[in-house]
Amino acid sequence: MIRQLLIFTFALALPLWSVAAATESDQPAPAEVWSTWGGAGEFELRGDYLPDYGLEIVVEGRSADDVVRDTVDVRDLGSLSLHAPAGNFAGFVDGRLELVTDIVLRHADREVSLERLMASPGLSSENNHPILRLTDGRGRHLLTLSHLHVVADAKNQLLAIHNADVTATADLAALLDLPVLEGTPLGMAWLDLNLHVPPDADTSGIGADNAQRGLSCSGRPFWPQNGNQVDVALIGIGTVAYQGTTSEPKPRVKVAPSATLKNVSAGDAIWVPKFSQIAEYTFEPRDQHPFLVWNMYRISDGRIEQLGGSGVKHAFLTLNFNCSIDCGSNNILWPGCEDVYSSGTNNSNTSQGPRGDIDPAGGLFFSTCSFFDPGCVGSQTNNSGSFENRLMIDESELDTQDAEYFLDSWYVVQHDIDIFNSMGYHPITPAESGSGWSFATDPFVVGPAISEWVPVGESDPLADHVEITVPSETPGAPYPDNQPQGHLRVLARATEIQPDVWRYNYAVMNFDFTRGVDRVDIPMAAGATLLETGFRSPVVDGVSGDPWTISRDGNILSFVAPANNALRWFSLYNFEIETDVPPADRPGTVVLHAAEGGPPTTVSADVVAPGLAEAVFIDGFEPASL
Repeated sequence: MIRQLLIFTFALALPLWSVAAATESDQPAPAEVWSTWGGAGEFELRGDYLPDYGLEIVVEGRSADDVVRDTVDVRDLGSLSLHAPAGNFAGFVDGRLELVTDIVLRHADREVSLERLMASPGLSSENNHPILRLTDGRGRHLLTLSHLHVVADAKNQLLAIHNADVTATADLAALLDLPVLEGTPLGMAWLDLNLHVPPDADTSGIGADNAQRGLSCSGRPFWPQNGNQVDVALIGIGTVAYQGTTSEPKPRVKVAPSATLKNVSAGDAIWVPKFSQIAEYTFEPRDQHPFLVWNMYRISDGRIEQLGGSGVKHAFLTLNFNCSIDCGSNNILWPGCEDVYSSGTNNSNTSQGPRGDIDPAGGLFFSTCSFFDPGCVGSQTNNSGSFENRLMIDESELDTQDAEYFLDSWYVVQHDIDIFNSMGYHPITPAESGSGWSFATDPFVVGPAISEWVPVGESDPLADHVEITVPSETPGAPYPDNQPQGHLRVLARATEIQPDVWRYNYAVMNFDFTRGVDRVDIPMAAGATLLETGFRSPVVDGVSGDPWTISRDGNILSFVAPANNALRWFSLYNFEIETDVPPADRPGTVVLHAAEGGPPTTVSADVVAPGLAEAVFIDGFEPASL
């Protein structure tokens, strides 16, 4: 009950002070140094899927086979001090806290007690944000609390540290002789600490111009609807976490990342939880916020394929780390501010919804009558199940020999002027461990993962990567009404797979074109022999559809969607043909037809295509920016 009440308050109370990571060079004034002592909390450990690795979680002497929660007692014997200029949490200074739990971890004949832990501050190597290092009585660093949601509530004399990933360290993995545990989130943590605020402290929440950019809080918020451009960048994906396997209808693996983003513009981005509102934001719908989505891909045998896609993670507040300026609300991402969500938070039943509720081009969500409010009562009455609206991957897809795998994420932000710096990806290496999986990551890359198959500007004459921007219906209007209707890309590669047999692979990605695509026309000379065709669409957000039908009429080979499987947003579909005809000397025109009405009805891309002595063209719109 305590945890539920505190989380509700944390999500909705105003003002919620911002967070930034402190550095060793900070010399805080005495009134800016606040301190904590004692308190209570809770650990939630994933007894539902961690046993897949062979890990046993024992709480109060009982082995857990499901999600297990244990109360954490924060002893009064220690204290953490923190830097809080203007009442904004700017990082921990020093100190330590003693935490007492009833948790023991076991693997085979190894056992590690978590019954007494010391929490001390540190900085994350992932994003330089504050963390808490948990050590045992022998000084061994066993766990890290990361991706912290921290609020310094001066009025109620409470420091809330919520929604933190509880991550296993190398020391813990070695002690348990279970290497897969290193860097693995074991669950989540919530701590509520008593807070001492100096009597002469500034608690206004209105921070200084930290970046020396001439920024001021005067007149803010600067909303995009008033012509202030917003650009939010995804600056990191941390953990790519295994979160269990379901056997119905076949073995499928659940995966979720952590993510860090940053406002790189001078405008302000709205961050209001669903079914809520703030006085500063008067535009409808009032409860707008960003959405995180993620996909997994595989490159193998000359193809890139999307293996699956998540539902939508609804953001509910921003912590405002490392701000250029902070003007005192955690329902607004101010210039320079960063926000973070853990892999655990990105697996929340209360925040995961379907993609179908979102207008991706506008970054809009209408909460009433949505998935969360099926009765249209204006409040949340429905949540996702544990495997609903998640990224679910067939186990059989994860062990393809010599394949490359990638996981990307995209933060959909209302009126974002550059969607492609709001997405990024990791090359990943799936590996079985026991009956579970792990996903080692290579360095983070900004931009769409499909560029790994055919890069933008590819010089290979047998490959193309064409960017398509569908123009606004009012391109002459001021921002944001001149924003595009959406973005798509057509990637193509021709390969001679055996003498006189050519395979043409077309990968079409719809990023945020709400009207979708329900027909793809590929040029193919009438004299060419069609040997084979192929089509693939992934299961996205638990939704799969029937295959597209294929027909040939003169110089056009058409792939046509059934009613239940148009190319949806942030999804990649594959179209493949094999023929005895080599590529034309000049590109051919691939035409995409919009699934729903409105101008334009088609867009096109000139890419490598089969031909005879001459290229074959189909009339359509010009490619690239329209």
